[in-house]
Amino acid sequence: MGLFLRWFDRLEVLSLRLSQVALVIMMLLTTSDAVSRYIFNQSIVGAYEITEMYVMVALVFLSMSFVKKVDGHIRLDILFEKFPIKVQHFLDAFYSLLAAAMFFFIGLRGLNMTLEAIQYQYVAAGLINLPLWLSYIWLPIGSFLFVIRLLISSIRLILFRNKTTLKGEIL
Repeated sequence: MGLFLRWFDRLEVLSLRLSQVALVIMMLLTTSDAVSRYIFNQSIVGAYEITEMYVMVALVFLSMSFVKKVDGHIRLDILFEKFPIKVQHFLDAFYSLLAAAMFFFIGLRGLNMTLEAIQYQYVAAGLINLPLWLSYIWLPIGSFLFVIRLLISSIRLILFRNKTTLKGEIL
């Protein structure tokens, strides 16, 4: 299990780095578009579509797993912290398993959409005809990484419930 976790942690970091690259691309493209509009009175063709349909999808889906690892997702702690620690562990494991099931199906649907877009050579309808699979591919990759992280978190909470923090770290 230790080798798998080390391998998966590296894969998560790679996914996070790709997400960070997407963020930089989005910032540069948006800034360049704004400057271009201000100085030349001309927008960069397709900047909005590329940001919306391609870069933002990669940014969100590729970072989800790492954000779960560092317990960075938003949750309602006001009520959650009122429960005893064992109930908190149970609820956290239950919600993680529920989310894993949901994101498994999201990833599966994203994989089907990606394969269909590749097979039929779908392109985005807009100013620039970019292949849609470049947008869809991030859904299954990010979703399946997130599913694995959610399962790891749940297993840690279930097996080591007396020896873990709520973040799933083994004490």
